[in-house]
Amino acid sequence: MRHRIPALVMLALLLVTGCGDDGPAGTGVGDQVVFGEGEPPPAFPADFPIPTNAVIGTTLVDRLNHRSEMALQIDGPLEAAVQNFTIGLVSQGYVITSSEGTAESWTIAFERGELRGEVVFQAVGGFTQAVASVNGT
Repeated sequence: MRHRIPALVMLALLLVTGCGDDGPAGTGVGDQVVFGEGEPPPAFPADFPIPTNAVIGTTLVDRLNHRSEMALQIDGPLEAAVQNFTIGLVSQGYVITSSEGTAESWTIAFERGELRGEVVFQAVGGFTQAVASVNGT
């Protein structure tokens, strides 16, 4: 149960990020924020490095702000998850623009061409939770 609490907190943060005024009926503004699960949103390049020990959870496509996100649960400690993403990003041609944090949390910012994004990691017991986000929808 204690592992579910952080996952629920991350889900709530994703929901709050996407919630807002859907506009008047018939405007189509409500279609601008789309939630999914289990697959990377289309804005993530096909070669985006998702570790083999990761499970994709909730996803968000925010067409209003041109941003896409996906929550990941990664089996293993924070340090290994950060190292895995760093190697994966660099090997796919991404430039790491910053990488900093603590033993409990870490953020990697990256870019490749016009694409910009970040991965925010949080240590939770024996596994790591991460939210990867990129510009674009």
